[in-house]
Amino acid sequence: MAFPITVTLPANARYYNFVETNKSFNSNYDITWSFSYYFPASSIQSHNNYQLGFATFLTSLSSTISALPGQYLGGQDPSVWLNSLNTEAGEALLTESSEIIRLENFELSGTLVKVAFDSTGLYALTGRSGQWAPSGDGLRPGVGLETDCFREALVVRDFDHNVVANAPLSSMSTSFSTLSTNTFRTLRFRYVNLGRKLHIDSRESDTTTYSLLTTINLSYRLANVTNLDNIYVGFSLCTPISTRETGPGYALSAGNFYLRNFQIEGYEGATVQTETVTTPLLSVVSNVATTTVTNVTA
Repeated sequence: MAFPITVTLPANARYYNFVETNKSFNSNYDITWSFSYYFPASSIQSHNNYQLGFATFLTSLSSTISALPGQYLGGQDPSVWLNSLNTEAGEALLTESSEIIRLENFELSGTLVKVAFDSTGLYALTGRSGQWAPSGDGLRPGVGLETDCFREALVVRDFDHNVVANAPLSSMSTSFSTLSTNTFRTLRFRYVNLGRKLHIDSRESDTTTYSLLTTINLSYRLANVTNLDNIYVGFSLCTPISTRETGPGYALSAGNFYLRNFQIEGYEGATVQTETVTTPLLSVVSNVATTTVTNVTA
């Protein structure tokens, strides 16, 4: 598969995506999911600036069609010519106004929220994608490479692909300051309040208690409660993130990464359950006249 020029990966790069489609959930209700991962220090090769990122997300898409690796970590880029009408040379055919001829509507806008744990922080980076940019400036919303990309970072994008959280893990936790862990670490995500809030928790293997990493206030609220019962949970991973170097002494690609116990809880029905609760009128005591007393000491 041909990738856009913004995705720079060697031929031996590894990237994976999956969407759990056995069950779909209604986003009018809370959705909670968790998984455990194990990324030992031995998986980090000699170079200190190793590159690995993984992400989890809520989506209405039942497959990861057109998912891009690299700093997109499985996201979709509407500028990619995967669904265009191409010549035999693989170039996209253009209209008289220089627009790509699409075989179908290409915008894959099914992601409600996506949480990335990125050793490079590049998931927060701006990128090409005119359809994603509300201002029409031709850029995917994001941050600058030299100013706001953090190593070992937590990055969250909302349904409009805006970066709503971007910070180094060390600013949130002392025990979870890097992606590497020599025991299984559990991450939990709680999508609550009609999609207006996301809690992210972590738990180390030596405890049964979760610690809150951060709470994200999402800027949108659902305008109605219909047609939102087809939400799936997904996962993506890529290593390295952005390099073409493959030679010895510059081994940016990470080694083994283990994932287990992927669990999801939520309401699976299509009907929004409502109930009106009424209580008896409260009894009240009429006001009783009082007399003010002054000059009393104790």
